[in-house]
Amino acid sequence: MRYVSEPTYKRFITGGLRRFDDRNTAFSRGAVDGNKYTRMHDQSIENLKKCVPGKTILDHATWVAGRTGDYIIRRAALGREHKPFYNRTFRLKNPNPEAMSAIVKEKAHWIGADAVGIARLNPLWIYTHWGMQNVMYSGAAQAGDPIEIPPEYQMVIVMIHAMDYDVIRRSPAVEEETDIGYSKAAWCASSLAAFITELGYKAIPACNELGISIAMAVDAGLGELGRNGQLMTRDYGSSVRISKVFTNLPLIADQPIDIGVQGFCEQCALCAKSCPSRALNPGERTDQALNEHTSPGMLKWPVHAMKCLDWWVKNGTHCSVCIRVCPWTKPNNLLHKTVRLLAERNILTRLIVKADQMLGYGKQTKDLAWLQDPAVVQTAEDSETVPHQAAAC
Repeated sequence: MRYVSEPTYKRFITGGLRRFDDRNTAFSRGAVDGNKYTRMHDQSIENLKKCVPGKTILDHATWVAGRTGDYIIRRAALGREHKPFYNRTFRLKNPNPEAMSAIVKEKAHWIGADAVGIARLNPLWIYTHWGMQNVMYSGAAQAGDPIEIPPEYQMVIVMIHAMDYDVIRRSPAVEEETDIGYSKAAWCASSLAAFITELGYKAIPACNELGISIAMAVDAGLGELGRNGQLMTRDYGSSVRISKVFTNLPLIADQPIDIGVQGFCEQCALCAKSCPSRALNPGERTDQALNEHTSPGMLKWPVHAMKCLDWWVKNGTHCSVCIRVCPWTKPNNLLHKTVRLLAERNILTRLIVKADQMLGYGKQTKDLAWLQDPAVVQTAEDSETVPHQAAAC
């Protein structure tokens, strides 16, 4: 890993970058045109009746339990300025930026973050308007409302929340790590914002709301943008969720890093070859926008986001296959730390990728069964209009 003077994406910028409109993300556009996220959940319920392996009622109940914290906290706290619970009288006098950066990181880890970075906020990464998806889940604004982060919020604290490798291997069956990952992210963002506001400074906690988390994480020295369109971290690959806190607390920005992802992804492309929706680009980078869901001006591997979301609808649950098959997504043990030293330097990349496949790391786990038979019967309230029946598994 090398610390660099500017993020690795900088060398791929070919034109003027513009702020992106949250209304044009696939999630927000899909909510307006076809109510796709809701249809995915409807298909999830259909899967219960059919006892689809890995998508049974027990799997369903697990992911919902994992996501509950996110639903509650997002609705109450994310995407808006946090207000202090108690201290509205005093403010920390003369905070030392270096000392406070260390303290903020220590508190973030204490709260539960797996990695923390700090960046000076780049206004280009803030969305121009609220999109429907983030509005539905946060209730912090109305769809189409303009987004402007006040200029006093000059810093952004970005947190990484690792997802369990073995659970991610269940995908495209239900993998509840994404869900509990969002709950952890929501908890950490809101809790760190509370810490900052009790010091007498301002904070806005967010997960997907308000801006492009991946770009901010790259700026904060937490990883690089990968071929799969996600943040690639050194220790966890792309098997992470991201949260962030905007603040006016004086802090020191971290240096960006180069962990060799650009060269590695150029030679690998396993995510694109394995994507069930064919939403990922197996070829060369482009600086052209594919559609309204992508932006021009930077050479990258743009994602056909609506293809991805359409597959989620059909599947009845979100998909993490691109994370599962990525050679960077591994347990953070001695073996993989050693191999990572080669991967970071783009040494023997094709051999690493081939060995990864031969050893079966990217394959879906076969352990999808439960001790309990997941057969279902219709509830009493539905039995008045629909014949009472049981589905055998």
